[in-house]
Amino acid sequence: MKGSILIVDDQPDVAELLRDLLRKRGFEASAATSGLECLEHLRTDPADVVIADVQMPGMSGIELCTRLR
Repeated sequence: MKGSILIVDDQPDVAELLRDLLRKRGFEASAATSGLECLEHLRTDPADVVIADVQMPGMSGIELCTRLR
């Protein structure tokens, strides 16, 4: 079984496209459209990997990674 991945991108179309591509490759993938949504998602559904956009309004991908650590 392949791991679970959470895609975080403030552009919903991009996040959904990446999620769908990963699912077709056999990964369990989810999408979030903000850093805060990502943190909320991870409280109930942990992921093995988070792939985040760097430039997002509110919380950048760098700040999100810092919080995830």
